[in-house]
Amino acid sequence: MSDQDEFQSIIARVSNAGDPVHELRSLVVASGGHWSDVVDNALFEINFLGVAGLGYGAADAVEHWVQNAQRSNAVDTAA
Repeated sequence: MSDQDEFQSIIARVSNAGDPVHELRSLVVASGGHWSDVVDNALFEINFLGVAGLGYGAADAVEHWVQNAQRSNAVDTAA
């Protein structure tokens, strides 16, 4: 599996998960990263696989991470 295929797989896993926050948290922690378990109304930032997601609370940040990952993937695929 190429890096591009693996990246697409990760995007799909997070997008289709019943609990996208839990799914992305698991991936970040499994890769050796850190995840802050803060209250939902705090500013939250995710930086995973070179893609950032920012929002008020983890759910909002994960949603933005997925959107940015999809955009990044589309650009990488076109190039």
